[in-house]
Amino acid sequence: MIDYTKFDPANPPPPLMTGEPGSFAHFTMTTRFPAILQNVLADHAEQYPASIVAALQCLYDELTQDQPVRPLETAAPDGPDWAEAWQPYRGRTWLNLPWYFAEAFIYRRLLEAVGYFGGDEEKQGGRGAGGQGREGISGPRSSVAGLSSGDNSEAKKWIGVDPFLPRKQVELESATTWAVAAAAFSHAPNGSAESLAALLHHCLWGNRADLSYTKVAELAGGKIVVASEQANLLVDDTEAVLEYLRGGRGAGGQGGAIQSSLPPRTHAPLPKFGGRIDFICDNAGTELLMDLVLVDFLLRFGWAERITMHVKAHPTFVSDAIPADIELTLAALKSRGVPEFSALAERLEGCAEQQRWRIQSDLFWNSSRFFWEIPSHLQAELAQAQLVIIKGDANYRRLLGDSRWPTAVPLADAVPYFPAPFVCLRTMKSDPVVGLQPGQAERLDREDAAWRVNGKRGLIQFLKPESNL
Repeated sequence: MIDYTKFDPANPPPPLMTGEPGSFAHFTMTTRFPAILQNVLADHAEQYPASIVAALQCLYDELTQDQPVRPLETAAPDGPDWAEAWQPYRGRTWLNLPWYFAEAFIYRRLLEAVGYFGGDEEKQGGRGAGGQGREGISGPRSSVAGLSSGDNSEAKKWIGVDPFLPRKQVELESATTWAVAAAAFSHAPNGSAESLAALLHHCLWGNRADLSYTKVAELAGGKIVVASEQANLLVDDTEAVLEYLRGGRGAGGQGGAIQSSLPPRTHAPLPKFGGRIDFICDNAGTELLMDLVLVDFLLRFGWAERITMHVKAHPTFVSDAIPADIELTLAALKSRGVPEFSALAERLEGCAEQQRWRIQSDLFWNSSRFFWEIPSHLQAELAQAQLVIIKGDANYRRLLGDSRWPTAVPLADAVPYFPAPFVCLRTMKSDPVVGLQPGQAERLDREDAAWRVNGKRGLIQFLKPESNL
């Protein structure tokens, strides 16, 4: 545990490192990500041309043999930013890197390998072509020397194709996914505070459905019974969020100051808020469906006048939402043959036409930068929101610099820099956490050694910065 109790922009907290023995970061880079590479190849078996298979094999070898991390070789718009981010780690191997940089960068390298941006796959072609006869990512390795122009032409067909789309589609077609969505929608018959509280909790537990971490995704395989999950909620600032949206002036929340249980009190039948709410999104599939039910509720019943959803600019972390996933989800809502789902999609499309619901993507969300490094144009966007809903574990890590803070540090001390009031809806799949009560983490350590990473526990943490009081 580090002795770091207040954020200092001149001396940010030390990040978790991939080389820490026994850590979840080490497990991710030595076990989870090699499996993700294998899954991508299996999902496109007999489809990817030899050049893409070889590029994936080279990346697999580089990772599993802990070789020095190669830079991107790309003319894509994010190339200069990644070159700058990679430079401090030049010569280091994959098990000697800050964990968040390693994860974000290897997903970008995966896109390079599959030719997502075009042209990159040709630069990958000859790397690591030796070692014939050695077992590789999907069996015996084959040389890529002398690839034909026909193979390169075939590779160009994969420009802009999401390598994770097959798994996203499987989740979106799952009966369980739609049962969970129906359960969430059942909590939205009116605009009451109780309904909003229930939907916030559905959005929280929907975050378990993470295709990059299959063990946690399995937890989302059953119904989300909000009341039964209350014991797993380590911080619950639901009431503070509701009070703020109803126009209360108190700072509330602050990462654990308020502990409440469902259902919350209802002080008014309908809200009078009518401001702008932004989402910093996480996963597609089940979680995105939960988010869309909440967006519809907020707009339909006047809890928000406008909503902006910030999504990734291109595929990453397997299931992270991109603009195409929202289009896919709206189409799925309309094709289910359920009138309530069709009506929800039509309302959202109407809100989009009226500019009340916007989708914005930005390369920053795909980068390895932490949230105190949010660029000025995004800072200005977020500052217009009366509330920002920050979804998921990776976004929480970026708030805290992916560092193992003392757990009782108040959220306000760890994140004093954010440009707007925010609430985190996060199921725990990594170590960083603040805002717990003294002794709470120690008790959890005794009860469940994997409580930080197994996705069982969650947080609803609200912070209204002093400048917004």
